[in-house]
Amino acid sequence: MKTQTKDLSVSWQICMMVMLSAIIITMPSMAFAASNTPMGNVLCTVLAWFTGNTGKGLATMAVTVIGVGALLGKVSWGMAMIVGIGVAIVFGAAGIVNAMGGGVVGITGGGVGHEATC
Repeated sequence: MKTQTKDLSVSWQICMMVMLSAIIITMPSMAFAASNTPMGNVLCTVLAWFTGNTGKGLATMAVTVIGVGALLGKVSWGMAMIVGIGVAIVFGAAGIVNAMGGGVVGITGGGVGHEATC
């Protein structure tokens, strides 16, 4: 009896995975963070915070504090490099995503091109 229950559980999990995959595949527009959706608006606002004046000010303070700490021997130079690389990644993220093909126009229902931009 336990073997049958276990087989049923695995079959149920496989069935659910197939159904969820089918739902995700049939709704490609949900994969895009378009600016005309509520979630897209939130993501674009957060992006503006990170790459705008707020983000630049925080990054400047972080690099300054870590740099002074590294010069005084309170912070390792490795940590200072990690902070610098992190700042470079945050401000270069758009270029990195475009280089990896994230800026490619996708095709949605009806043959209309769709690009996620803020």
